[in-house]
Amino acid sequence: MFLTQTSRYLWSVSSIRFNFLYCCFTMAAYNIPFIKTVFHHDYSFLATILTTICVFAILNIITSILFIRNLTKPLAITFCLLNTSAFYFMNAYGIVIDKIMLLNVLQTDIYEVSDMLNLKMILYLLVLFVFPSYIIYKTHIVYIPKKQEIYFRLLMSSIYLLICGSIIGIGLLDNSQMLRQRKYLKNSLVPANYIGAIISVIKIKTKYIGIKLKKISDGAKMLPAPMESKKNLIVVVIGESARDANFSLSGYKRRTNEPLEKYQNELIYFNNFYSCGTATAISVPCIFSPYPRVKFKPESEKYTENVLDIIDHAGYKLLWRENNTDCKDNCNRIEQERFCHVKECPDEILLKDFISKIKSTNQPTLIVLHQRGSHGPLYAQRYPKKFEIYTPVCKQKFLQNCTREEIVNAYDNTIYYTSYMLAQTIEKLKKLSDEYDIALFFTSDHGQSLGENNIYMHSAPYDTAPDEQKHIPTLFWFSANYIKSNNLDMECIRRISKQRFSHDNVFHTLLGLSRVTSPFYNSRLDILAACRH
Repeated sequence: MFLTQTSRYLWSVSSIRFNFLYCCFTMAAYNIPFIKTVFHHDYSFLATILTTICVFAILNIITSILFIRNLTKPLAITFCLLNTSAFYFMNAYGIVIDKIMLLNVLQTDIYEVSDMLNLKMILYLLVLFVFPSYIIYKTHIVYIPKKQEIYFRLLMSSIYLLICGSIIGIGLLDNSQMLRQRKYLKNSLVPANYIGAIISVIKIKTKYIGIKLKKISDGAKMLPAPMESKKNLIVVVIGESARDANFSLSGYKRRTNEPLEKYQNELIYFNNFYSCGTATAISVPCIFSPYPRVKFKPESEKYTENVLDIIDHAGYKLLWRENNTDCKDNCNRIEQERFCHVKECPDEILLKDFISKIKSTNQPTLIVLHQRGSHGPLYAQRYPKKFEIYTPVCKQKFLQNCTREEIVNAYDNTIYYTSYMLAQTIEKLKKLSDEYDIALFFTSDHGQSLGENNIYMHSAPYDTAPDEQKHIPTLFWFSANYIKSNNLDMECIRRISKQRFSHDNVFHTLLGLSRVTSPFYNSRLDILAACRH
């Protein structure tokens, strides 16, 4: 029961009742995505209600433990801020919060963060953080004597525990179905999702502290050069958020790859290729890692050499050119270049002084070009204005304010511009074909959701992620002399381009492309090995 107080407070309430009311507010204000998730998983109405009651009981137990005297208001206000932030991104983009999402957030730069800030987010903060925090601050919380307080908290926690245990224990819930979905449900539940993610990320970040760099480059060497061969030049283009579904090379109805059509007979497009993650923080390190997706550990890239180290050790000149956030620790031991020092630069900047840079060394060379590509949500800023082929376009940070057509139009323009950048790269490489044996390899780090099932962007848990976030574009281009020197059977490559491959194959394929042998090379995972005679 509320009691009026002095002007310093709006009202007073007992600590037990404050905890109860705070849990009610948490469920009602921040857990709409969780409740929707439960309803949408075909549970019975009874199971849905009982699940909500059980979660509410657990929240009450947790607040009874954490919300003690002087810590109650600071913790309650802090949780309001974190809850609001989590709820906004879940509601705005249809995402769930897990350790991979948090790792991705920690690796974003100030420009990517600014892309997410908008008036709707400010409104969320005002309604769900500022106003409740003011109410909490102006609430007089009444505590009874310490021993009685502990007794009542233990009593209430026992009652909640008994309720929750009864619901689960006597089988009122479909336990087997709930167990199968428990991870997805947990990732939708505020604040359990981000608390679990924070704990997991701390474990990941501290796991490798003090561990020496694991070397895998020992024993790497270049194979003898074939007769009539030239120096090798390998160009690897890593796209950003490009998905196979919107590539006309894969059958998309729009000519999003029109700039590449003049090279269509020379390109080989792999239309059944999958990423090893749904977030840049995972996919980019995994691409170059010696470990397949199922064995790759986040953050291990900081303490383990990758395929670039092997190729460097074998005698290549390595260069990483960056137009995204950063190289995700893949280029720590090789030369790096970044030309963009403002918020937004078109990907063509990666080709600045491209030919002269290649000619500056007598070594065989491998260059990685890391694109800004199709990074959301502001797709309309990812390409120069003249490449706005499809209109109208979405120019909102909050994608749900745009129509589906506007989002797809803006996204397709980014794919068109990526195609133009790749065509420009091939054009420059053709000018070097008299001096080098050249291979170009393009793949995206992950795909992208454009509103299908009310999901936007990427970073969904891999096992439950929609195909749009994992099915990615991948292609090869070779100079005529590279094909001849390496005895490549192009018809064989075209035949296998329909087979399923993934980022697990990239490590071994790059070694094969570079003619570098290593104890870690596995020809069965080299995409081109079967077509190299």
